[in-house]
Amino acid sequence: MPVPDNASEADALERVATFAGAHLNTLVLPGTTLGVAWGTTLAAISRHLIPQPTPNVAIVQLNGSGNTANISNLHISEVILQLAQNYGAKAHLFPVPAFFDYPQTKTALWRERSVKQTIDLQHQADVLLYSVGALHAEVPSYVYAAGYLEDQDVAELTRQGVVGDIATVFFRADGSFKNIPINRRASGPDLSPCRRVTHAVCVIAGRSKLEALKGALAGGLLNQLIVDEPTARLLLE
Repeated sequence: MPVPDNASEADALERVATFAGAHLNTLVLPGTTLGVAWGTTLAAISRHLIPQPTPNVAIVQLNGSGNTANISNLHISEVILQLAQNYGAKAHLFPVPAFFDYPQTKTALWRERSVKQTIDLQHQADVLLYSVGALHAEVPSYVYAAGYLEDQDVAELTRQGVVGDIATVFFRADGSFKNIPINRRASGPDLSPCRRVTHAVCVIAGRSKLEALKGALAGGLLNQLIVDEPTARLLLE
C-alpha cells in the first residue's frame, strides 16, 4: 500500500485500513463466515468500511476482550457490530476474558454449550481478518496498552522469545506458538487454522511491527498481507 516514507504510523494505519476495508468486500460473499480478531488495526478498518449488504453472512469474534478493568469492553463489541451492520450480517460476540487467571477456568468454560457454539463457528470461518500485535509499536497494540498484561506476563513473553501475537495468542520469531505458558490462558484460537483457511488476511501498518510480521510469515500464519510500502520494503531487504 503506497504510504510516504515520512508518514507517521498513525497515518500509515489509516491508509492501510482504507484499502483493507475495500478489499474485504471482495472476500465477503453470500454464506461467508468472517472471523475477526479485535485490536487497534481492526478498529481502524471498521472506520473505513464500504456498505455491502450480503445474505447469510456471519461475523464471529475470535478472542475475548474482557479484563479486570472492563469485562464487557464495549469499544471492541462496537467494532464487531459495525462489521455486522456493514454486511447485514449476524454478529457473534465472544464475551469472555481476553486472558483467564487459570487454564482450568478456561477449560471448564470451553465446555459450556453457549461458548462451544461460538468456538465451533470460529472453526468454520472461511475468512480470517487480523493484525499482529507488537509490544513496542508506535501505535500501541491494544492488548499491550489497555491493561491486559501484568509486568510478570511481559517478562515471561520476553523470556520465551515472543515477537508478537494474533488474537491474543503469542508466537516466537520462527512463528511457533506451542508451549508458551500464557497461551494456555488466552481466549484466542489455536493459530493452526491461519495456515489452512481460504483467506487468512493480515493487515499491518508500521515498521515497528516488522519483527512480529516476520515471525508470522515464518510460521505460515497468513496467506494474504496488506501492508504499508515502507514496511514492505524493509521486509524484502
